[in-house]
Amino acid sequence: MNFQYIKHTRTIAMAALLAGAVSACTPESSDNELGPLPTASFTAEPLNGNPNKIVVKNTTQGGFLFEWTDDAGHKSKRETDTLSFFQAGKYKIQFTVFTSGGYAKTAKEITIAQNAETQDILQGGNMETGSEQYWTLLNTGGTQTSIKIENGKMVFSNTGNSNGAIYQKVTVKTGKSYVFSGRVQGSGATNSWFEVYIDAAVPKQGSDYSGNKFISLNTWSGCGTVAFDNDLAKIGCDGAGKDKNGIMTFTKAGDIYIVIKAGSSGGTLGTGGITIDDVKFLEEK
Repeated sequence: MNFQYIKHTRTIAMAALLAGAVSACTPESSDNELGPLPTASFTAEPLNGNPNKIVVKNTTQGGFLFEWTDDAGHKSKRETDTLSFFQAGKYKIQFTVFTSGGYAKTAKEITIAQNAETQDILQGGNMETGSEQYWTLLNTGGTQTSIKIENGKMVFSNTGNSNGAIYQKVTVKTGKSYVFSGRVQGSGATNSWFEVYIDAAVPKQGSDYSGNKFISLNTWSGCGTVAFDNDLAKIGCDGAGKDKNGIMTFTKAGDIYIVIKAGSSGGTLGTGGITIDDVKFLEEK
């Protein structure tokens, strides 16, 4: 079979897709031009009755792949989507669209006038005395990380290899946005992890917990190795929620578990351990 190269005047992500289409054909030659280079365009309008939700919609002709990102940490590949903004301020929404003629990018700046109305559905997040009644200690098997409340903080500490967790059950809804936050502080750990899982899987005593790791400090991934004091959602370098500023939604309503787990393998959590306080799990009203 004798194929000619497709004329390609623009570098686009369609190359692999076109190659697959050509291999499935049987003509003696192909000499097709790609479509015109697109001009990306979209609309961004507040949702009726909720100015903290912005509906973004592609208006580019011929688009078939879409990518949205913004300063609040959203990432989406839907043609039309609704983005939630919890804090007042200016945000830049960036949009990339792919067509048969190539890809194009554009951006718009929006202004959110006020903080969103939210409610904290987590209990005992301030880590004051008495908060421990809302958290369940999880024995993950093996040597356990020391976990206790001291001076208004939950302290995770060890002197060597260990693992351990706490958890709390909350109920979530579809059609709502949620945001996790919690201030973590430490002197710097070695060969260690400090992880937050947000998942429907029920924790089991005597077993390690795994599932949807939302955000974590992980020394192998490059964070938590030097002194830190900040919101985990902002400084975490590992997990599905990395770069999302703690924001998430759920496709299924029901009970989920917020599991905070820390430990070391061949290292320690650092002098004084790692503390977390002011933990919140906000649901938009």
